Amino acid sequence: MKDNPRGWTGEEDAALLRATDAARKQRLPLKNAFDAVAVSLHRRPNSVRNHYYSQLKPAQDSEPAFRPFSEEETDRLLETVLLAQAKGQSVRACTLEMADGDTRGMLRYQNKYRALLKAQPDKVLSVRSKLISQGYAVPDPFVRDPGSPHVGRPPKASRELERGIRALLDTLYRNLLALTQGDAV
Repeated sequence: MKDNPRGWTGEEDAALLRATDAARKQRLPLKNAFDAVAVSLHRRPNSVRNHYYSQLKPAQDSEPAFRPFSEEETDRLLETVLLAQAKGQSVRACTLEMADGDTRGMLRYQNKYRALLKAQPDKVLSVRSKLISQGYAVPDPFVRDPGSPHVGRPPKASRELERGIRALLDTLYRNLLALTQGDAV
C-alpha cells in the first residue's frame, strides 16, 4: 500500500523499534505494535511484521536476512507443502516443520510458497502434475475445499455487506425504539 519502492527508511525502522519496545514494556502483543506502525506508515500489518522479523529483530545466528531460493529448494518446498496438504496439514504447520520450529525460517518458507501461488501458478501446477504422475493424490492448491473453514480476513464484499446489514439493523432498532416511545418514524 506504500508508494515507496525503495523499502524502509531509517526513520521507519526507528519507529518500528520504538513501538515494539513499548509493546514489550507494557506486556502487549507485538501484533499491536505492528498494527499501529502499519497505520502510521501506510503499510500492511503483515509487511511490518515480516520486516521486523527479517531485518530488525536481533538474529541469534549469522544467517543473512535475505537468502534467495535455489530452483531445487523451490521445487522441494512445493513438493513438501503439496504432499503435506494432501495429508490435511496446513501450510503453516508444514513450513514450521520444514524450518525445524524456527519461526523465521517458517515465515521464509510460507511467504515463498504464497508468492509462488500468486506469481508462478504454472510452476506450482507443474510440480503438482509430477506428484500426481508418481501416484500421489495431491489437491489443487488453487481450489478451496468447500468443507474447510475460511481462514483469514473475509473478502471485501463480505465486509461491505456486513456493514450494510449492521446499518439496516441500527435503523430498524432506532425506528422500533421510536415507535415504542410513541414517536413518529
